[in-house]
Amino acid sequence: MYKVFIDNSVIEFLDSSEEIPSKRYDSVLNSLQNDLSKLLDQFNFYDSSICLLVVYEDFDMALNQVFHAYEFMDAAGGIVKCDRRYLFIERHGMWDIPKGKLDANEQPWEAAVREIEEECGIQGPTIDHLLGITFHTYSYMGRPTIKKNWWYALHYSGSMEVFPQEEESITQAIWIEKKEWNMIRENTYDSIKEVLDMAKDF
Repeated sequence: MYKVFIDNSVIEFLDSSEEIPSKRYDSVLNSLQNDLSKLLDQFNFYDSSICLLVVYEDFDMALNQVFHAYEFMDAAGGIVKCDRRYLFIERHGMWDIPKGKLDANEQPWEAAVREIEEECGIQGPTIDHLLGITFHTYSYMGRPTIKKNWWYALHYSGSMEVFPQEEESITQAIWIEKKEWNMIRENTYDSIKEVLDMAKDF
């Protein structure tokens, strides 16, 4: 299953071979039976909390149909672990996980390491495994944009001194234990909560 976060709303995309979860959806649509190109016009995603399910045969096709008017952007980042502590940043007054856009011809895992190093000032975190992929929408340079994020679990054994990247509006970077993750959850985005869930066993 893939999830696209739109402010407080979410569209879940489920492969047709999988069983539909036993939860409440505002609407369930089948990509072969419904015109997905008009889906975003049918619901007030930005002023309410909507949860939709789209059952697809081809995920890329279904995603492109729903978000045909959006620019697509790729990004990568991750949760860094050093001993029993994990690295988080504060940006625009919200807790976040270091991440950023892929450069040309850059692989997601390369971008994740580079962005973490740039945004937090540490050197040499190493990829452990891919946690998962999320999508979220936002406005970039005045254009509606959907960002695909690759999220990784990384290990780190260097100095825990951090240098938040101020030009990226990062006001602080902190190392905290997992028992303190509730502090992050209380002031973060739904897409980041999803990544925390992915990393619960890391």
